[in-house]
Amino acid sequence: MSKIIDTLADLAAKQKLVPFMGAGCSATMLPDWDSLVGEMAEQLGLTSTTNHLQIAQKFVDTFGRNKFCEFLKSKLEISEFDDEKGYIHLTIMNLGVPAIYTTNQDNVMEKAFEKYGRKYRTIIHLKDFAEAKLSEQLYIKFHGDLNYPESIVFTQEDYQKRMSEPENALNIRLRADLLAKNLLFVGYSFRDINIQQMFAELREAFYGELPTSYMIAYKYSNELQTLCDEYGITLIDPLKECPEAKNHIEAFETFLKCMLEEARSKKFEDEMKEFFTPISSTPVKVVSKQEIELLEQTIKKKPFSIGIKVFREICNSSDIPLDYEKRIVEAFIELAKKVETDKDTDSLNAAIFNLKLKNPLNKLKILAALMATANVRSPKSKYGGDNFFVVMQGVSKSTYIVVAAKAIEYVYRWGWKPTPPLSWNINHWIEKGADFKDLPEQVQRYVMYWVNKMRADCRTVAEHPIKRQQRLQDYPSINPSVSLTGDEIKLLSELISQEY
Repeated sequence: MSKIIDTLADLAAKQKLVPFMGAGCSATMLPDWDSLVGEMAEQLGLTSTTNHLQIAQKFVDTFGRNKFCEFLKSKLEISEFDDEKGYIHLTIMNLGVPAIYTTNQDNVMEKAFEKYGRKYRTIIHLKDFAEAKLSEQLYIKFHGDLNYPESIVFTQEDYQKRMSEPENALNIRLRADLLAKNLLFVGYSFRDINIQQMFAELREAFYGELPTSYMIAYKYSNELQTLCDEYGITLIDPLKECPEAKNHIEAFETFLKCMLEEARSKKFEDEMKEFFTPISSTPVKVVSKQEIELLEQTIKKKPFSIGIKVFREICNSSDIPLDYEKRIVEAFIELAKKVETDKDTDSLNAAIFNLKLKNPLNKLKILAALMATANVRSPKSKYGGDNFFVVMQGVSKSTYIVVAAKAIEYVYRWGWKPTPPLSWNINHWIEKGADFKDLPEQVQRYVMYWVNKMRADCRTVAEHPIKRQQRLQDYPSINPSVSLTGDEIKLLSELISQEY
């Protein structure tokens, strides 16, 4: 894995990364500044459009700030979020950091939050902080919002005014957010009309020296490198980190994808490590036979929403006697068969975080059942794209290549027809698992049989996951090799021989 991906993912997992989003994040959905400034210049009767800030200032001076904001709103506001074009917004949103900053005045991120039902709070003024709730992710519009013309920072005069107020409420909040944290600039390029002004403003807000900061270049340039060096910012060239990418666009997308996946994985591992190694000991409830009987009856007779609630109440952080583990696994599988929505699968995923099982084979069965529920998830793109992040305490990702095949078997045993989201996630899990060539021959045959059966019944344009995994072995920075222990190989051989 790339060292810088690991660094950024670790910071994000520990909530020590503060993203700062620029205009490039929305470039796939909105017109570029050259065309916007060209229209402003045309209304002003100007022929030259080389100095964007001066033209914007003249537009404000001529027509007023309200007219300026109305013009920008007509160009920079969307009615519906597009997943394929908004992958940068989804990546930043899914990092799970408490606060996101932006110099953008568009509404793209707000539409992403709304589409996915995320609790968020747009911060524009000081009073917005007072109204924010702990459960809300803060989206801080550092340069204002078009619905509040007085808040906009865009023209040369706006920057000068902002830099003369280092104790501005947003500056104070940014300084507080960056205590022992790091800035990550995304979506900026040397051609951005405000990037130098923004860096100067931030340096002024931090009394002359920016905190440790990183920038992911959409397209690397010597000019951008020189600018970042001037302000002490570590510039990341995705093409260098992802050398197998065909161009800078693919490299940028791959870098963000890998960073998000690694951050999510580290976060899950950290959360479970903290849970299983508490500072002080607490009494542990032991699951009783009567509770298991209640759970089995509830799952059998009641809807999923009630069954999952009872499962968590009984099993969450409880000591499950080894003699009862098989019944708990069977109850979980029955619950898995009742899922219908993404929300159901997420609830089931959350239920295994604090599920304490002693038998490693039972852990693999639980994980396989959870993976199988990806079959009911809704596609996030026209190709069935979906990212269902699953982690089971004590289960190595190296086993995922076989556990994923077991999940396909479950899907068929349950009478389901494989779907594109299942295929998408299976590809991902196999890619992250142990090298297919290192598996025993009978295990290889098992994995290949179920993968081929799924692909035959669910046509996809995606590359065969085994072939893709083997191809990516040549790029360890993207697909670091993981190996199986002798005990894991024996365990997986036992898993595939288990009758359903």
